[in-house]
Amino acid sequence: MIEIQATAPQYRFLRSPARYRAFIAGVGAGKTYSGVLASLVACQQSERGAIIAPTYPMLKDVVLPTFREIASGGIDTLNKADLYADMTNGHRILFRSADKPERLRGLNLGWAWLDEAAQVGEETWDILLGRLRLDPGRAWITTTPKGHNWVHKRFVESPSEEHETVRATTHDNPHLPDEYIESLEEQYTERFRQQEIEGRFVEAQGALWSWDDIGRESSPDTLDRVAIGVDPAGGGPDEVGIVAVGKAGERAYVLGDHSMKGSPNAWASAVRNAYQQHEADRVVAERNFGGDMVESTLRTADANMPVEVINASRGKQQRAEPVAALYEQGKVSHPEPMDELETQMTTWDPADSDESPDRVDALVWALTELMLDASQPGFVVA
Repeated sequence: MIEIQATAPQYRFLRSPARYRAFIAGVGAGKTYSGVLASLVACQQSERGAIIAPTYPMLKDVVLPTFREIASGGIDTLNKADLYADMTNGHRILFRSADKPERLRGLNLGWAWLDEAAQVGEETWDILLGRLRLDPGRAWITTTPKGHNWVHKRFVESPSEEHETVRATTHDNPHLPDEYIESLEEQYTERFRQQEIEGRFVEAQGALWSWDDIGRESSPDTLDRVAIGVDPAGGGPDEVGIVAVGKAGERAYVLGDHSMKGSPNAWASAVRNAYQQHEADRVVAERNFGGDMVESTLRTADANMPVEVINASRGKQQRAEPVAALYEQGKVSHPEPMDELETQMTTWDPADSDESPDRVDALVWALTELMLDASQPGFVVA
């Protein structure tokens, strides 16, 4: 017998009679816990169901450990190789990732749970709905909100009578230490705080990127080139943008966001580590704020690291627009979610913001180096 310790929003979600439910909440509000509990209830009603995470690492490192912890008494066999659990009542739960949605088409299900749904495309949800051929034919999502994407459209903006949404904030979980929440409040920008703590959908009207533009295709084993984009801080507490991007053929893959706050030696070391980790070919850094200091700091970290220092001759919006167009054309993928980078991309309104989007700038430098004509107006090699 499972002892359920749930918050008020979690109880509302678990007791919802809606065919399609959504638990949309801030970090630490118990989304995965709620999804597992809903799965165990559904498992009593249907002989086969599926739990889906956006990527295999998220499935392996987050969803499966939570499932094992909560459902241990009801598991007869857990097959990690073929990704299924046979339960003591004779029913089976499948575990899948949404890296390649087409692979979900062969499933025959009575229920499905999609975790962190805002990080996958609408196609994944539609495919899952078409797999609900067995009773009771129910599906639900758990997610942190990510801009005005398909989750917002279907569950908030234009829900049908079969849809119900339950909202929760980080503060709704009484088991989280106050110090933990306070540390998040201090670290996050206001927009990121609204999304990650308050569980609100945030997307600027004039943002150059939308969540639907961000592809999730896995990167190939072999890349043609890899560049590390660096946007040094202009002094004070600003972050240094450090983003790794690889190119294969006509597509680019954002491999990692290593942005951080720290001393010049600290961020130069972070750049060197990213350069080594991703086996990069070049580091591209903006010179404007630091003058020769940027190049000398990077050379101190690694004298052999190929560094190209750029003077920006156009504004941030003009530099970013060609890169945003690459996303619209489906030429850029983020194999793994990068919450802070992606939130900055979809909330930065260049016409209505004085913020310096350091992560976006670093992304722009790297993608320009790999995917765009370096001779175009907008930047000059120092």
